[in-house]
Amino acid sequence: MTAHRRLVVAGIVLLALAGAVHVTLRATYGERLAYVHVRWAPSVDPATQEQVERAHGLRRVEFRERRTWGYYLTDTSTENIRDLVRHPAVDDTHHIDRTDFDVASTAPRGEYLTDRPAWIARSLEFFRRAFLLLGAVALVVGAYRLWRDRTATPSPAP
Repeated sequence: MTAHRRLVVAGIVLLALAGAVHVTLRATYGERLAYVHVRWAPSVDPATQEQVERAHGLRRVEFRERRTWGYYLTDTSTENIRDLVRHPAVDDTHHIDRTDFDVASTAPRGEYLTDRPAWIARSLEFFRRAFLLLGAVALVVGAYRLWRDRTATPSPAP
C-alpha cells in the first residue's frame, strides 16, 4: 500500500473515530443546554412568568432588557418549544425557530444537564474536533496526492 493510500485510510479511520466519540458523548451526556431569549407579553405578571418558566423548562440566566430574559432551555422537544412560542404570555423569542419549533443552530450552548464530570465531556469534545479535523485533512491530502499521481503518470505508448 502506498503512502498516499495509507493517508486516505488514516483519514477514514480518524473520521470514524470522530463519529464514535460523538455518539459516546451524546449517549453519555446528551445535548448541551441551549441559551434562548424570551420576551414576555406586557400583561404578564411575575407569578405567571414563573409558572410558564417551570412548565417549559426555562432556567433563568439573566435579565436582558425591558420584558426580555435569557434562559437555558432544558426541554428542547418539538412539543415543548411549540407550546412555548404559542403561549399567550410569550411575546417573542430569540434563538428559537418559530416555524420548525426547534432551537436555532446558532444558539449559544451552556453546560450539560448531568452530574457527570464536565472535564470528561470537554475532553470528548476536544477529541471529536481533533479527529474530525485531522481525518478531513488526511483524507483530502491523501486523495489529492493519489489523483495527482494518477494524472501525472504517462500512459504507456502502444
